[in-house]
Amino acid sequence: MARKTVRRPKSGGTQNGMIPQRYDYWRFGTGTPEHYPLDFYVEGAGEYHCKPNYVTGIFDRPNATHFYYHLQGNAEFEYGLNRTTVNPGDLLIIPHGHPYYYRGSQQLRFHWFGLNNHWPAVLGETPAIRVYQLGPDEKTESRFVEIRETLILGKPGYPLRAIGMFYELLARLFDLTSPVQLPHSDYPDTVRNAIIYLRENYTQAFSATKTAAWVGVSQSHLRALFEKWVGESPQQFHSRCRIEEAKRLLDEQRLSITQTAHQVGYHDVRYFSRVFKQNTGMTPSQYIALGN
Repeated sequence: MARKTVRRPKSGGTQNGMIPQRYDYWRFGTGTPEHYPLDFYVEGAGEYHCKPNYVTGIFDRPNATHFYYHLQGNAEFEYGLNRTTVNPGDLLIIPHGHPYYYRGSQQLRFHWFGLNNHWPAVLGETPAIRVYQLGPDEKTESRFVEIRETLILGKPGYPLRAIGMFYELLARLFDLTSPVQLPHSDYPDTVRNAIIYLRENYTQAFSATKTAAWVGVSQSHLRALFEKWVGESPQQFHSRCRIEEAKRLLDEQRLSITQTAHQVGYHDVRYFSRVFKQNTGMTPSQYIALGN
């Protein structure tokens, strides 16, 4: 099957002459199911910096289920007989075919993506408009960015990657909104809690003292538990978390090696390259070449 032309960022041009009148900046990517027999796919995703008196609604992509993550300005969201103010950090989910208006008299900024004519059953059997007050959350925003950039780059398999990131977004949503529960884990609680702590803080320099204090055991005991249950030390696990995230950034966002190193917490790029090779068997440059 012939490879389709890679999609480029849309951040200029016109849409019947209307885009420059509505936005100060926009970055947008489109998607299709390609040749995959998918139940649904991400049909579009973008970031928008809107001019004052901006308005959108069901008339923009009426067959999509809309996801908005509001970043800046106070918007008004109207649906049915309901009207509410949207603040930075609010997430809106609007099923396809549901009339609504999203507007603001001042400048607005938001992330958006749409699913093609699909309502995820995991959000409830009956499609309904949802408003979540998450507050500013870097992980939620990064999932919107990753979905958009995946559509723009259009690498082979991108429809599947976009769906995977969509489910990662839902997992983050449930993390932030579900009652705190202790799920079943095959690890002892001390190991499980340390793993969560290290994953949540992978951009920070590793500290055996802070990690052990967080879970309430000595450093030597924590190391012994990790080597027994995980097969490596806490520091090795922490490095692996960083490198796995670095691989994802190099694959999906096409960041430079220096940008990637800084994003995952390494200020010394040469040291980052050394740790990357220890974990993967190749340098970041070799990894990029392999992916291309």
